[in-house]
Amino acid sequence: MANMGHTAGRTYVFSVKKAAMVAVASISILGLGACSAHPGTAVSVNGVNYSEADVSDALSQYAELTGQPMGRATLVAMLPDALKFTQLANENQISATDEQVNEFVASLVDQGRIHAPSGDLSPVLTEILRYSVIKAQLDQMGQDALAPLAEDYKEIAATQQVDINPRYGTIEEDGSLKSPIFGDVVDASVFTADQTGGGAGAGE
Repeated sequence: MANMGHTAGRTYVFSVKKAAMVAVASISILGLGACSAHPGTAVSVNGVNYSEADVSDALSQYAELTGQPMGRATLVAMLPDALKFTQLANENQISATDEQVNEFVASLVDQGRIHAPSGDLSPVLTEILRYSVIKAQLDQMGQDALAPLAEDYKEIAATQQVDINPRYGTIEEDGSLKSPIFGDVVDASVFTADQTGGGAGAGE
């Protein structure tokens, strides 16, 4: 998902129509299966269940912040990838607290790129946005610092256990996620950070 290279000095802004940096990478993960033991669960990551209600809350808040919808399947696919980076940060003393996520959101509000949230960020949306906080710090690091982190990330990705509700897809023999024929349409609009430093706004 992340380009682990050195891109120091780039400014991160908010955009909702960039390529799905989080959603498209590492959908094929070891241990990917179908949620069956916990009705009402959208996705389970390393034993932590995220309910359909959790997803709905995040989608509602996303729409509130951006004025744009996001497909449920897109959000569900994004969450395991975002959590890989949360684990990477936790294991390598990279600070990405809830307070920092809130500060990131506040900065986007101040720039007029999104609307202010009416309440606290939902847990799922916080994790999605935490990725941007972590990614910005990784992009300020040099190659010597990034090399061991890249190895850690590969290990995290290889061992992450994900169970996904069949409504969001089925598992192919190679472990990849195939969208259902009659399921939610995957929206390419995602929470991510635009690396151009340009004036991409919430409605771009």
